[in-house]
Amino acid sequence: MTVTTSLPAASTRPVPSGTRRSGGCTRALRRAAAMLAVLGLLLSAATARADEVPGWMELDTGLQLGIFPAPDAPDGPERIVALRIDPAYYEFSLHTTSEEGEPALSLAEWARRHDLNAVINASMYLPDARTSTGYLRNGAHLNNPRIGGNLGAFFVFGPLSPDLPQADLLDRTADPWETLLPQYRAAVQNYRLIGANRRILWPQGGPLYSVAAVGQDGSGAILFLHCREPLTAWRFATILLALPIDIRDVMYVEGGPQAGLYLRTPVRTDIWMGRHPADFWSGGNAAAPLPNVLGARRKATPPQPGLFPDGRERLTPQF
Repeated sequence: MTVTTSLPAASTRPVPSGTRRSGGCTRALRRAAAMLAVLGLLLSAATARADEVPGWMELDTGLQLGIFPAPDAPDGPERIVALRIDPAYYEFSLHTTSEEGEPALSLAEWARRHDLNAVINASMYLPDARTSTGYLRNGAHLNNPRIGGNLGAFFVFGPLSPDLPQADLLDRTADPWETLLPQYRAAVQNYRLIGANRRILWPQGGPLYSVAAVGQDGSGAILFLHCREPLTAWRFATILLALPIDIRDVMYVEGGPQAGLYLRTPVRTDIWMGRHPADFWSGGNAAAPLPNVLGARRKATPPQPGLFPDGRERLTPQF
């Protein structure tokens, strides 16, 4: 669930008797505060450029990490973190407090509990802090049995037939979703951000939020996506389409400070959390409890390179 806050109102306490306000001092403090804010932005951008080299990094067979600046503003603060996950080598899982009967956990805690290599928000949620805003099913457990009328995407995985993809993003306007949903072990419904024919389905404008999303590329690989810098959903989508990641479909899963992506591998362990637009210094609340998450874990017996589990040849993505 996206959470917004407002800045506290200025103090209206009277000035103590015998104390004078100094206009010059106030102006100097304001200038100092403005300089600190600018310095915070510069430090944030410099830090991002120093330890996040743009491009793909091979973490494991079937798992790549990419960190990309916006192509039209490479020196700006917008950075897209993309974790490319090959379903032939990694399996997906859905974890909810409603099914496990435990309190909400942070991304890192979910990863440790279930030995996951990657974790991202599964969906926004209702004020009860456990029920997804859209349809959410894991096996026989229904977190939310209702199909959201204005939510146009489903992420499905765990096919009951070997003829189906190991994981897929379904578009309600283009795929026979009513037939396909029962044929998968798990399904998560959210807003479509990019649909069929790489078309942006979100209007321009709107509020600025950090964004977490799940996408799919032309080879069928699943992408866990994150942008810490607050931006509109339309801007997020336009950046994705301009990147060399062959993005095809994208489903929005969370916005704001709770939007997060966690990576846990022998090569690199890291976390990316959202922030409030007015928060210059914070790296996000890595301990934020989340009731519903998607995970990815390396398969115990991955297939031979270049083959699907059923032996079919696999396309090698071109970046």
